[in-house]
Amino acid sequence: MGAAGLFSRPGQSAQTRTKRRAAGESAVRGSRVALFLAMWALTGCAGAQFRLPQISDADIDHAALAVEGDTSKLASIDRSPAESRALVEAVTLRLEAVAPALCALAETTDCRFDVRYVEDSKVNATTAGDGTIRIYQGLLRYLATEEEVAAVVAHEMGHHISDHVAETQSNATVGAIIGAVLIGGLLGAAGCYSGAYCGSANTQAAMEQGMALGADIGAISFSKEQEREADLLGAYLLSRADYDLAKAGQLFVVLARMSDETRASMFDTHPAGPERIAAWEKAIAEVQASPDGLPAEP
Repeated sequence: MGAAGLFSRPGQSAQTRTKRRAAGESAVRGSRVALFLAMWALTGCAGAQFRLPQISDADIDHAALAVEGDTSKLASIDRSPAESRALVEAVTLRLEAVAPALCALAETTDCRFDVRYVEDSKVNATTAGDGTIRIYQGLLRYLATEEEVAAVVAHEMGHHISDHVAETQSNATVGAIIGAVLIGGLLGAAGCYSGAYCGSANTQAAMEQGMALGADIGAISFSKEQEREADLLGAYLLSRADYDLAKAGQLFVVLARMSDETRASMFDTHPAGPERIAAWEKAIAEVQASPDGLPAEP
């Protein structure tokens, strides 16, 4: 029997080492699929804090037809920075006044909001874990009414009320751990202990890849539900602040017309436009039927 090589185990034949190397490569190639399935199973055990409106394929198709039927060009609203800032401040005051009831229901520890207008062409609005909300000029230029702007602010407030930022960070951490454990298990099951492919550097790279992929999947694993929950809480905030929900819902028509998607995929962080429009219509009906102006828990 020949002497054992540096990265092989004593007693292994060349044929056995070749098989183990192939098994290691196969394990790493299959890790993405296995990790996806594991995270998918995990996300099935979680849910939103409040009961979300149920929408059907027919609801989504109806909303999609409405969006596709409007082929006009999106209008660009001409506001000065001062006018935009004043508009954001005005809607914030109205929404902050009614937020405590929802914060109390959600047991939010900090119901303070720091809403800022940002003079930037980015078409977006964001929420930080400390209640800082940024509304970008690039988004405001497509919103024609105060109700639409209020819908943006209310949505971002909904994220803070439900503590979605902390949830996302926790999900990313859990996902990274699951990814590392799963990759290690796959490599071990494949007998990937030695050989050129299974050296420490490649094994470490595979583990890091698993952690990164797990963190990415974990970070978005609840994000679609979080977006829908933020929309729902936003509807209640707007209603309590006496905004017209139908007019506010034009925000989602604008967003849908910015996107080519009809239904979101597993790895999208937001529901597709028609999904949100359909859910918003259901949310309006729920808010109008609510006896106390508060969302129901699951």
